[in-house]
Amino acid sequence: MTFYQWIGVILTVVGVALLLAAGGVMVLRRRRVRGPPQDGWLTDDMVQQIIKRGTLTSQQVPEAALDLEEIAREEERFWSESWDEPDRYWE
Repeated sequence: MTFYQWIGVILTVVGVALLLAAGGVMVLRRRRVRGPPQDGWLTDDMVQQIIKRGTLTSQQVPEAALDLEEIAREEERFWSESWDEPDRYWE
């Protein structure tokens, strides 16, 4: 084989390897996008349950996800604020 034939073979092998690598990356990306949601994500089934029942079961929501004391403090702070009447620009 001549020098140019060796270069051609090497470049062909490198090109095929790059195409295979790019294809593998694309397949992995598609699997991640189409795969099931990870733990803690809100799924369509969970949304339907919230619409029907108004709540989720305790098994579906991890305990560490919500700080109930902080939520209660923020709710109390929100409702204890005084509210000004809106400005009547249109009158």
